Amino acid sequence: MLRDEIASTRSFSLRPLPLEPAKGIRETPSHFANDLIRRLPDRSRSLLVSRCDDVRLKPRQMLQERNCPLQYAYFPEQGAASLTAKAGNCLPVEIQIIGAKDFIGIPLILGMRVSPHRCMVQVPGKALRIEADALIELIKSDVEIEKLLLRYVQATLIHSSQLAACNSRHSLQQRLARWLLIAEDKLSSDEIPLTHRCMAQALGVRRAGITTTMGDMEARGIIKQSRAQIEILDKARLEELSCNCHRVILTAHENSLDATNTGRAINA
Repeated sequence: MLRDEIASTRSFSLRPLPLEPAKGIRETPSHFANDLIRRLPDRSRSLLVSRCDDVRLKPRQMLQERNCPLQYAYFPEQGAASLTAKAGNCLPVEIQIIGAKDFIGIPLILGMRVSPHRCMVQVPGKALRIEADALIELIKSDVEIEKLLLRYVQATLIHSSQLAACNSRHSLQQRLARWLLIAEDKLSSDEIPLTHRCMAQALGVRRAGITTTMGDMEARGIIKQSRAQIEILDKARLEELSCNCHRVILTAHENSLDATNTGRAINA
C-alpha cells in the first residue's frame, strides 16, 4: 500500500505544469520602461517577462556580435546601444540607435540564429534579457508576441531604408540634426551622453566634420556641449535644421506598432 502511494506521488510530481503567466511586482504596463513590453496584452506580457532576467548594460558591452550565434535577446529599458554594419576594411557604420522603444535580436524573429550586425552598448542602462530558445518558443506559442515583434521588424525596415535615402541625399548638418532628434527620442532625454567620435561613426563621416557642425549649432544656441555630453536647448530650431527623415522614422515606428492604425500612411 505504501509503495503504491509513493509511486502515485512520484507520478503526480512529474507531470508538466501548465503554461501560466508569472505573477510578480511588475504586472501592469506602467511598471515597464520598454515600449514593446508595454504594448503587449496582459497575459502575453506576463508570459514574456516571466522568462526574462533584469540585467545591467555596461558601456561597450557587446550584446550581439556579427556572424556569431545569438544566445540572448534584449528589451532595453534604459540607456542606448548602437547596431552597426561593417563595410570592408572601413570603420563600422551605425544603422540604428537602440533605446527603450526597441528590441535586440531581430534574426530570432525571422528564424535565424546568427546576425550580420554588431550591437554594442553606448549609454549604460538596463534591459530585460531572454534566452534565444525561450523567445523562439514564445513566438511559436503566443500570437500576440509574434505579431508585435513582426510589426517591430516592419518599423526597422522603414528605418533602414529611410537612412539609406537620407545619407545619400542630405547634407551633414541635416543628417546630424536628424541623428540628434532620434537619439533624444530613444533616450527620452534632451541630454545625450555621447562623444563626437560616436556620432562620426554613426554618420560615417570624419570627426572633424562633426566638430565643426556641432560648433555651429552651439554658436546659434541650439545645443550646448560639454565633455562627452550634448544638451538640446532648442528642439524646434533643431527640427528646422533637420531633414524630414526623423519624422518619417519616428512615425513609422508608432504606426507600425499601433494595431489600430494598420491603414495609416507612414510618410509624415
